[in-house]
Amino acid sequence: MIEPYMYGFSTLFRGRGDVYGHEEGRCVKEPLNHEIFRQHLEGVQAIGVYPMVPVNGVHHVVWGCSDIDIEDLAGARKIQSALRAVQVESFIERSRSKGYHVWVFAEELVTASAMRRMLLAAHQVAEYPATEVNPKQETLASGQYGNYVRLPYFNGLDMSDSHRRILDDDGNAISLANFVELALANRIPTKVIEHLAGLWREPARNHTVIDMGETVGVKEALAHLSPLGKVIWRDGPLPSKDRSTTLAKLGHECVRSSMTPSETKVVLQDADRRWGKYHLRPNGELEIDKLVVRVFS
Repeated sequence: MIEPYMYGFSTLFRGRGDVYGHEEGRCVKEPLNHEIFRQHLEGVQAIGVYPMVPVNGVHHVVWGCSDIDIEDLAGARKIQSALRAVQVESFIERSRSKGYHVWVFAEELVTASAMRRMLLAAHQVAEYPATEVNPKQETLASGQYGNYVRLPYFNGLDMSDSHRRILDDDGNAISLANFVELALANRIPTKVIEHLAGLWREPARNHTVIDMGETVGVKEALAHLSPLGKVIWRDGPLPSKDRSTTLAKLGHECVRSSMTPSETKVVLQDADRRWGKYHLRPNGELEIDKLVVRVFS
C-alpha cells in the first residue's frame, strides 16, 4: 500500500507545482500534485520534478542531485563519503538504465545557489568531475523551468529490480518505506548547506590553446574512434538525453580514443549536421570549437 509513504516521498521531492517531467523527456504543463506522485509510486507513469521554485525573485530548492551518467558506483561513493565527512547524509540511487544519482535533502527551502555549490564542493573534495549537478542553474529567467530529474521508486513497492531504487552501503536496494524514513530523518539544516556552499571554489579558467588546423576527413578520423564512440556517432542521442550532452559525451570518447583535436572536430561536426544542434547557427563552428577545447582541457 502506497498511502503511508506517499506524503513523505512528495515532501522530499517537491519542486515546481505547475509542471513536471515526462518519462520521454518532455515537460508536462499540468499541476504536480499528490495524485501525480501516487501514480509514479504505483507504476502508472514515471515522472521527474523541476526543483527550482522562485520565491520573491530568488530560486529555491529542497533537494539536490548529482547525476553520474556512467557505471561508476565507486565514484558515487566518493561523493557520498565527502558529504559524510561533514555529517551530511546522501542517498545513492541506481538510475533507470545505467549510472547513479546522489541525492541530498534540505530541511526547508534553500537557495538553488547554496544547494548547487554544496554539491560542487563535495565533488571538489572527492576529486570527481561535476558533469551534471542539479540544480543545474542558480537562477532562471522569467518563464524558464530549468531541468527536471527523474524520481526513484517508480512502481515503488516492487523490489524485484534494483534500478530506480536507493542502495544501502552494501549495494542492496532498500524499500520505499525504509528510504522515506531515513531521508526524512537526515534532511540537512539550511545553515549547514550555506556553510558548505561557501567552501566551493570556482575553478580557474583554462586558457589552453587547442590546434584544430590539421586537415582530416571524417572516415579517416572515425577509423581511430572506439566502438562505443562509433555507436554514439551513428545512433545519436538516446530518448532521455539531449543533443548537447551527447555531443559532449562523443567528444570525451574521442579524447579517450587518443584522437587529435582536428579529428575530434570533424567527427563532432559530422554528428552535429545529422543531429541538428549547432550547424545551422551563424556561430555553429565556433560552438563546436569551444566543445573541442572543453573536452581536451
